[in-house]
Amino acid sequence: MAETSEGGKKVIDNNEVPSITSDGPQMRIKVKDECLELGRKSENMKKHVDEEVFVPLIMGVASEVLNDFKEQLGKALSGDCGDNAVCVDDKESVQKVLKENQNWQRWFTVAKIKDATRMKAKTKEYAEEKSWPGSEYLGDCLRAMVVCRGGKESGDTIYQTWLQLKKAFCIKKGNGRLKNNFATAGVLKGDKHQKPPDMLMNITLNVEGCMPMPAEIQVHHEVILELKESRDHLLYEIYRAESISSLQGAGQASNNTKIIKKILEEKAKVMEKKDKVLEKKEKVMEEKDKVIEENAKVIEEKDREIEKLKQKLLNFY
Repeated sequence: MAETSEGGKKVIDNNEVPSITSDGPQMRIKVKDECLELGRKSENMKKHVDEEVFVPLIMGVASEVLNDFKEQLGKALSGDCGDNAVCVDDKESVQKVLKENQNWQRWFTVAKIKDATRMKAKTKEYAEEKSWPGSEYLGDCLRAMVVCRGGKESGDTIYQTWLQLKKAFCIKKGNGRLKNNFATAGVLKGDKHQKPPDMLMNITLNVEGCMPMPAEIQVHHEVILELKESRDHLLYEIYRAESISSLQGAGQASNNTKIIKKILEEKAKVMEKKDKVLEKKEKVMEEKDKVIEENAKVIEEKDREIEKLKQKLLNFY
């Protein structure tokens, strides 16, 4: 991608397309103080209002603006890449839709509203780690995915997609977030490699008559997404398989032996590194134990000498 297009070179350059971070709330719930005052502002009231009042409220607003989100996203992606992006209403039917649009350059889909259980769990987590109300930190109340076609010009397509979304939703410091994993993919951070190449952005959807609603948009390269999803599916099949023979029966082992081998080799390397670190720590602890043991002997010897001196003094008197 980077070698065949100028856009690709920019996408993988963290200086050209730098990540945009933000630790603050993703939305503002104007009625939060009024709601809290109805129950003496107690800690129990805070928790109840956050999880049982604000989460359903956010879900209701998200449902109200879901079609607006789809419409604004479609407009943002229109033109500039050869043709308009193809909207796929049901991800399961993507292959059928793309066959009907064989010259597609990008397709996008908008997911259903995240369920209340998951939202409440994240709300509780944010309230504990950040501040009340935790629901204001929910950044993916609305979710969408944009997939760019593979090929020589895929880098230009991804870069143009970023520019269009940035302009349409005014993504900048203090108004949205961007994780440009195309620029950091494979880079070692600590003992872990960074996430696979893609873009994750949080935007604010503004619809007249509704509170501003945060949304997450993922931008993927077609081929990389296929590899990622096939790997994830394979790992799931391995996890739930009762034996290797059951995988062979499903045709998974023979078709994916190289992938399985690579995954296991990567895990083995990580474990080997951890074992070496533990081995070094054990040696250090052994050395410390030896020093402590030697010091104990010295102290014991001094105690004996002190005892002898005491006896001499007693005999003298």
